[in-house]
Amino acid sequence: MPVATSRPDGELAFTTSHFAGQLRNTMTFQLTPRLSGSFRYSILEQMRGSLDNLQTIYDRSFSLHYRLADENPNGFRPSIAIGLNDFLGTGVYSSEYVVASKTLTPRVRFTAGIGWGRLGTSGGFTNPLSIFGDSFRTRPSRDFGAGGQVEASGLFRGDAALFGGLEWQATDRLKFALEYSSDAYPREERREDFNLASQVNIGASGRVAKLVEI
Repeated sequence: MPVATSRPDGELAFTTSHFAGQLRNTMTFQLTPRLSGSFRYSILEQMRGSLDNLQTIYDRSFSLHYRLADENPNGFRPSIAIGLNDFLGTGVYSSEYVVASKTLTPRVRFTAGIGWGRLGTSGGFTNPLSIFGDSFRTRPSRDFGAGGQVEASGLFRGDAALFGGLEWQATDRLKFALEYSSDAYPREERREDFNLASQVNIGASGRVAKLVEI
């Protein structure tokens, strides 16, 4: 789930995960104090083709995250960020979001946001940006094979949905998270071995070394 915070300026991070037949490897670089970019290389099993002929995709995508406003620790203003996911790739992870995060206590942080694209596929409602024109009501289909091209016509289009969650830093090394996801995993649902049981996610992460977290 997106959050409105940033990594330390200049930090380079690598993450890897495996979920529902998807191996995701991501490199994130904090380009400026407010702007970060992520390059993702994924191996997605049974994700392309007809239902009776699903194929494996070797997917590359790029994302940007920009922190618009800093949190006021002595007031009510949260940190606010905007982001674009997979706007240069094939569109498997294509989504946009505006998100706000607020520190409630030194160890608890609350996040809430609104998303489009994949982040608008569960609990979706009419796009509030449609007040600026009917073109925002529908999201044009993405050219699945046009990786490497910016398809700006689809940004912030189509249904929107809300997401949110809590993070609790239990100890200096251990953190827990509870979140409501607005991603319905529309492509993953095509797999026979995948069943989305709930939009609520519960997670834990622990720092096992200075530069390693699981």
